[in-house]
Amino acid sequence: MHFHSLDYILFLLLVVCGYWLLLTHRMMRLVLVLVASCAFYMAWSPTYIVLILGSTVLDYTAGLRMHAATDPRVRRGWLLASLCGNLGLLGVFKYYNFFNTAVADVLAVGGVHVEPSRLDVLLPVGISFYTFQTLSYTIDIYRGRMEPTRNFVRFACFVTFFPQLVAGPIVRASELLPQLAKHPRLDPSRVSDALFLIATGLVKKVAIADYVAVNFVDRVFEDPTGYSAAEVMVGLYGYTLQIYCDFSGYTDVARGSAKLFGLELPENFDRPYQAKNPAEFWRRWHMTLSSWLRDYLYFPLGGSRARPARAYFNLWLTMFLIGLWHGASWNFVIYGSLQATAVVIHRLVSRRSSRDPADDSLGAHVTKVLLTMHFVVLSRVFFRAADFDNATAVWTQLGGGGLTLGHVPDSVWLVLLGGLGAHYTPRSWFEAIRLRFVGLPAPAQGAALATVGGGLMLVVSQGVVPYIYFQF
Repeated sequence: MHFHSLDYILFLLLVVCGYWLLLTHRMMRLVLVLVASCAFYMAWSPTYIVLILGSTVLDYTAGLRMHAATDPRVRRGWLLASLCGNLGLLGVFKYYNFFNTAVADVLAVGGVHVEPSRLDVLLPVGISFYTFQTLSYTIDIYRGRMEPTRNFVRFACFVTFFPQLVAGPIVRASELLPQLAKHPRLDPSRVSDALFLIATGLVKKVAIADYVAVNFVDRVFEDPTGYSAAEVMVGLYGYTLQIYCDFSGYTDVARGSAKLFGLELPENFDRPYQAKNPAEFWRRWHMTLSSWLRDYLYFPLGGSRARPARAYFNLWLTMFLIGLWHGASWNFVIYGSLQATAVVIHRLVSRRSSRDPADDSLGAHVTKVLLTMHFVVLSRVFFRAADFDNATAVWTQLGGGGLTLGHVPDSVWLVLLGGLGAHYTPRSWFEAIRLRFVGLPAPAQGAALATVGGGLMLVVSQGVVPYIYFQF
């Protein structure tokens, strides 16, 4: 059940109406959300609902046991159970085949040939998101930063809340559980804001991300040798726009959907392609993942307070794991290594420079943005390519494939220039449009939404194009 489908719109409308009809029945309201969330997930993976519910029971129990325990060893034992349970799911379903194959490849170099065992199972949708989400709960309880909830239904709603279940944002228990415990309130301005976010997310996904993917980007990566170097580069720009509009569009719909329940989810993007360096990029891109690994890995390792060599290792490892979190393949090992190395080099250079970045001239600012942008664009060859051979073919074509641009459709140029141009406008412009929409009377809002819906019907691609981050 994809966000950009009529099925989801009808599903959301039905659940929201039922939710507010049960306004005075708190437990029934939560039960409705829990049942709807499970049904939403089972539309993709009926069997794998067992994994989510198992993780939910484990972490709910671990939280209560840790809070009640006076023996530090017992507390550590329950934390270890939570870590092993959740990270074990990731290890088995996401990384088992890759690491087995990698070990076999390394042994083969030494002359030892081993046939790696493989698990022929599908990756559960959203597993990288909900495992991190529940881990934030048990780790925060272990640290004494929050108390566990004794309401299992409320905790299960936090874990399975369908708007952000399969592709984030990664919401921490301290952010969502208190909201679920409160009596919800919904005012007209919040409804208008929610509808605006949902419409914005659908435009990003259908009119921009899917359009450039189907009409150019996918073709370039399927056969890079059929395009000139300049056209491959345009394809990389297209993928850069596609993945941003695809993922941020999902987040917009998720946040808008949550607002219809009177709930607030955190933002996940802040104009990332305006970043002036790789570190700033990751503070603007997938912010809930970056901040999660910062708080639950980088700081516990010692962060920047450790000795210089250890501090740089902490930074490198954290950024490398951000890359590897996205997928289990050599492509993502390379991608994570590139990101980690770039952030470490930036830290080294900035620490040795006496120049204040705030003193940058306009030219220096633009240069830094362009350099960062192109590092992101080029490194994502490994992110998008089907395998290492595909990535190599793209790089080879970039190095000597000519400069013609005849294969780029005019409509793709229009979407590229419009999408990237809008990304570099001030955030205040978008905010002004949002406030203008929220201030319109309901009939005018309805007419605007109907116009947007009609426009999307004209450009929608044949068949539903899955969200990119569903594979993670």
